[in-house]
Amino acid sequence: MEIIDTSSWPVVRWTMPAAIPDEEAQALLAAFDGVLARDERFVMIFDGVERPEQSARFNRLYKDWSKRRRKDLGRLVAGAVRVEPEETKRKALLGKLLNAALAAFIPYPFKVVGSEAEAQRTASEWLRAQG
Repeated sequence: MEIIDTSSWPVVRWTMPAAIPDEEAQALLAAFDGVLARDERFVMIFDGVERPEQSARFNRLYKDWSKRRRKDLGRLVAGAVRVEPEETKRKALLGKLLNAALAAFIPYPFKVVGSEAEAQRTASEWLRAQG
């Protein structure tokens, strides 16, 4: 399964699997470094699990990577939208986003929506606003 899909550039889809094997963690972050290396604005659409369980190495590396790449993420990511069809989960994610600490950590707009169509509309709006 392809986790990071750039075939619809400048919309990048990140489908998070339930687990990321330790031996694949660094390669996944290198793939995202490749997205940033394009040095062009883009929007991310997230689906799949929120955080992979039992992927301690990936979660640790991702946290460190995010801190190091924060400036690039803020400059290049026009926004990120997560698709969560289940209303209960969507409300829980929205509650997390209202947490001031998390909001300060994410250097770009982030929205949780219920459908792929909503995600695509949001992505298009952010790209037009940046254009």
